[in-house]
Amino acid sequence: MNVMRQTDDTTATAEIKIAAKGVQVYYGDNHAIKDVDVDIADRTVTAFIGPSGCGKSTFLRCLNRMNDTIDICRVEGKITLDGEDIYDKRVDPVQLRAKVGMVFQKPNPFPKSIYDNVAYGPRIHGLARSKAELDEIVEKSLRRAALWGEVKDRLNAPGTGLSGGQQQRLCIARAVATSPEVLLMDEPCSALDPIATAQVEELIDELRSRFAVVIVTHSMQQAARVSRKTAFFHLGNLVEFGETGQIFTNPRDPRTESYITGRIG
Repeated sequence: MNVMRQTDDTTATAEIKIAAKGVQVYYGDNHAIKDVDVDIADRTVTAFIGPSGCGKSTFLRCLNRMNDTIDICRVEGKITLDGEDIYDKRVDPVQLRAKVGMVFQKPNPFPKSIYDNVAYGPRIHGLARSKAELDEIVEKSLRRAALWGEVKDRLNAPGTGLSGGQQQRLCIARAVATSPEVLLMDEPCSALDPIATAQVEELIDELRSRFAVVIVTHSMQQAARVSRKTAFFHLGNLVEFGETGQIFTNPRDPRTESYITGRIG
């Protein structure tokens, strides 16, 4: 499966979905993220790259307040979604995570049926008024995750019984079932074989027509294949952010060039 690089010009004028200004993250006394400014465009795939431990996943988790679950973690600065401060005390993190969905590194289906995995979010957020509406959401979500054809005859089978690649697509279906505006993906292919990776990459290319997609990846080749924008993190700093083609062929910062050419990382 070949994934086409995003070459259209629509994202050149795309509206900003998430804006981060002066973001700092501390784990106790450890200053993990240092003064990050970045704008995430709507209907665009943005890749976060950098060596292990550079802060890219930590920053990703700031975007839907997953770091709230870590007692010693403190986030400073401002992050807005459609201009609204997501760290405002009036914002319910559970509702926020319905708008800013997340897919993790390892597929983590619930110990429930395929149907109930996808129906879980719509049920708790009251998105369906009837069984028929819920059925429709489940089918639409599985179709968006390119999984419907493979599971439509066994929706009551456990989600944990699927292959690794199918489980990850099930988790993507679960994430899109709440009709999010942003989809965060933390190394979604690192546990998958090349065929399953290609399927997920093709899916990412389709999903970006509906959502802002942010993907953390260790694979520079994957970033080049699926993203329009790339941010390079190093030692907790956002070193460089720009068009993917420019980052990989004509980086402005020598640290970016050193990472891309394999001298650091």
